[in-house]
Amino acid sequence: MAVTYEDLIARKAIRATPQGFDPDDAMIGSHGLFDWQTDVVARCIRRGRSAIFADCGMGKTPMQLAWAEQVARHADAPVLILAPLAVSQQTRREGDKFGIPVKVCRSQEDVGGGINITNYEMLDRLDTSGFAGVVLDESSILKSFMGRTKRAITDAFSATPYRLSCTATPSPNDLMELANQAEFLGIMSFAECMAEFFLVDSSTPGKYRLKGHAEDDFWRWVASWATALTKPSDIGYPDDGYRLPALDERDVLVDVDLTDGRTDKLFRDVETSATAFNREKRRTLHDRCEECARVAREADGQVAIWCYLNAEADELKRLIPDAVDVRGSDSTEHKEQAAMEFADDGIRVLVSKPSIFGFGMNFQSCHNTIFCGLDYSYESYYQAVRRFYRFGQKHDVTVWRVIGKTEENIMNTINRKALMRDAMDASIVDAMHRPDVGRSRFAVKGHVSGLMVPGWAV
Repeated sequence: MAVTYEDLIARKAIRATPQGFDPDDAMIGSHGLFDWQTDVVARCIRRGRSAIFADCGMGKTPMQLAWAEQVARHADAPVLILAPLAVSQQTRREGDKFGIPVKVCRSQEDVGGGINITNYEMLDRLDTSGFAGVVLDESSILKSFMGRTKRAITDAFSATPYRLSCTATPSPNDLMELANQAEFLGIMSFAECMAEFFLVDSSTPGKYRLKGHAEDDFWRWVASWATALTKPSDIGYPDDGYRLPALDERDVLVDVDLTDGRTDKLFRDVETSATAFNREKRRTLHDRCEECARVAREADGQVAIWCYLNAEADELKRLIPDAVDVRGSDSTEHKEQAAMEFADDGIRVLVSKPSIFGFGMNFQSCHNTIFCGLDYSYESYYQAVRRFYRFGQKHDVTVWRVIGKTEENIMNTINRKALMRDAMDASIVDAMHRPDVGRSRFAVKGHVSGLMVPGWAV
């Protein structure tokens, strides 16, 4: 049989080699997962080391639990899930719902067979060598290239046979962060990825960009080990039940006196660095908190208020005496209890920081959230909003962004990064549908609802 030029090119393409095993589809489906979720889990099991980049509310928790159960049974060894603070108990509860036992661990003595879960902060208390598989819940924690946490996680599981990375925001504004995901999964080292797909961006010192001729290859490579989902139709299923309610983002701008703090000018200069904006926030702290408290008092139902400074939390607590304030210095037990009470509609007003409750939690009982200021992290903002605005939310969600007028640059940055994330999702989904993405002797193309999804190789 003649070999075409296209075949030769396809053979040279860089793809992640599957290192998994054949799953028990019947067992996966027995837990009540949707057919499209079962397909995603099966693909990840066959690949052995893969990622699920799925929007909030798409069911990452039951999918990762079904994956972990299969790995634990296949290897006859325990599996570990690492999750953000306060998410462990919620995941255990989800496990009960789907009939998959999950053991919450705080030290090595707590580890048992099957599925174990702990917080990222407790990783150093565990002997990771005994786990056959590991799941990173909200794996965007890997975004820091040489960060201590990223290096510790990657090194700790470098010999773990099966790995799964799960997040909704793998790389909202820096494609190099996808290289961190690939390195953790053991697919390609960060250095190799940079050399293969990136070059120095001469217009921005210290930054890299995709090589122009390598862009298509890069997305095909990502799609060979990652599944991106914004809705079920991304892999050929109908979107019934997966249409989000309305999202109403309301911007409330607080006046700022530009003559306050001036030197030899009529108006002082407003700096845009993160440090300078913390100073700027303090100028409007009382007015912003007053506005947040007013909105919270008038809102219908539960309210979550996100702040960034302890001084903001102090002022909000003074203005809203019955609010529950959760901050970093609180005990793990207090944080977990407050999170579960708020999720169960037992707390009307919760005041906390995105860094504490902004990742992994499911707060669908609430549809009102207020940002008492913003910072430059789009991921932090997106994740905090998605605690409420997620598939399964039954109400329209209202987001108040209460900021000083000198913080408008932050809002513009967040809006720009949102567009970049949308473009990244579209690129991966498009690449998943290309016929040559999964071309491998291990690949099995999936028939979905009578449709062929050509590049979505299981």
